[in-house]
Amino acid sequence: MQTNPSFPSFCALQRAINESPGFPAFTANVQELLAIQDNPYKTVNAVSAIILRDLSLTTQILKIVNSIFFQTYQRQVHTVSSAVMVLGFDRLRDLAVGLRLFEHFQKSAHLSHIKQLIVLSFLTAIQAQELVQDDPQLKAEEVFITALLFNIGELIVAYYLPREYQQIQDLREKGEPRSTAAQRILKATMEEVGLSILKEWNLPDSMVKRLSFLHNAGASGAGAEGRLRKTIKGAFDLSRNLLDPQVDPEERRQKEEKVCKTLGLNPQNLGQSLTAGKKRLHEMAQVLGIDLREMEISDDIRPKDARELKAAAAPDTPEQKATPADKPSRTASREADPLSEDLKKLRFLYQVVEEVNQALVAQAPINQLLLMILEGIFRGISFDRVIFSLVNPQRTYITGRFGLGEGVEDLLRVLNLPLKDRGNAFAMALEERQEYLVNPQIRLRDRNLMDDNFWRVSRSPSFLVAPIHVEQIPVGAFYVDRVASGVPISEEDQRRLRIFRDLTIISLRLSKKAKLFE
Repeated sequence: MQTNPSFPSFCALQRAINESPGFPAFTANVQELLAIQDNPYKTVNAVSAIILRDLSLTTQILKIVNSIFFQTYQRQVHTVSSAVMVLGFDRLRDLAVGLRLFEHFQKSAHLSHIKQLIVLSFLTAIQAQELVQDDPQLKAEEVFITALLFNIGELIVAYYLPREYQQIQDLREKGEPRSTAAQRILKATMEEVGLSILKEWNLPDSMVKRLSFLHNAGASGAGAEGRLRKTIKGAFDLSRNLLDPQVDPEERRQKEEKVCKTLGLNPQNLGQSLTAGKKRLHEMAQVLGIDLREMEISDDIRPKDARELKAAAAPDTPEQKATPADKPSRTASREADPLSEDLKKLRFLYQVVEEVNQALVAQAPINQLLLMILEGIFRGISFDRVIFSLVNPQRTYITGRFGLGEGVEDLLRVLNLPLKDRGNAFAMALEERQEYLVNPQIRLRDRNLMDDNFWRVSRSPSFLVAPIHVEQIPVGAFYVDRVASGVPISEEDQRRLRIFRDLTIISLRLSKKAKLFE
């Protein structure tokens, strides 16, 4: 398929993109995800750190990954770190980029038909995954993410070229085929326009090639790739048919029969897939903050009442929440019901502990275990920053290796501290084998436990160091603080941190890795 940006519509599209007020922020978010080097020890932490900065994206990622993953493996993940491990770096990156794209498109002044297209994209992904549940040749999670971006070209045209898009829609209403109408108005298909823009945005070559293959009419239908192409195209046709309020029941049935013949499906199995897909779409709409009841879609898809919506979204992590219109802000909720918020955090804490235990049984690499633990501390105890520091083999220095939170990259650079002479908080905590809460506002001498460069970079009024010893040997420490919230680190916070510290010690003892993060 042509992806060379030589057609006139591409120039108009580029002008529209450059003039879009939200575009610079959009590209910065996406490019940050795309800039991560595919290093086996760094990508999980890097992707997790970017996603965890955004509460909304964290919630969406976890709910969608669980929707994908649970269908196949019948269990859930509770940390972004686990989600990266479950799906793999490439897939989770593509999912995160796709969600950023959809978030960007929802800012459209022509929101009604943009929402229609976003819902169509998610229903296509859901239906495609449902259709391959029993297909050993295709991985359901990869099918979902590929199908999610199948119609990205139409979304790009509808968002950035609304006048031309409406002209295409007018021609389609008069009976002209979609591709012919686009060729007449854009001098290219919407898929060609979309692929050219994705390349211009430097999205992964693997993503662009997959989408190009899916839209290549001359591509072979043989093998797993051919099966993938037919499945996603069939799911797209089914989804468009299901959503269209103008399609009568008999016409809908005939189109479903056509898809069954094309894909070699049993009509009864297709009916079950459509029913399951409808329920999952309601869940996805809740995650995306889209009210299907307000949309011009078929009655077969529209939730009948609030009970169908309520069934979608029982939150099971501290961050998961309903849409802003339905629920107060996180701060307001905490003020209104602090016990409820604390119970959610405690529940999440034990979910992470269970997840780490499962990873230990599966003999996951130590770096992955530590990243899961870090995320458990970060989200479960609500610290602003969490850092894991490692003692060098000679036991002369301790160095910050990786962390989560705002500004943590700058803080890591100043955490390279000598362990001799108890000259800093880390050395003291490791020598005394106990946590050390550094608070110069209460004890002025604590200021001398770290140098001026640390205090300037950290901007932290206080912090806690929790030492880690394995078989009486000092191996590392956790650094935690709260900068933005200003909430003091309590005894209960320390008690919960010890749970993760002990879990870290167990992980290190059971690990067969002699060296970490090289």
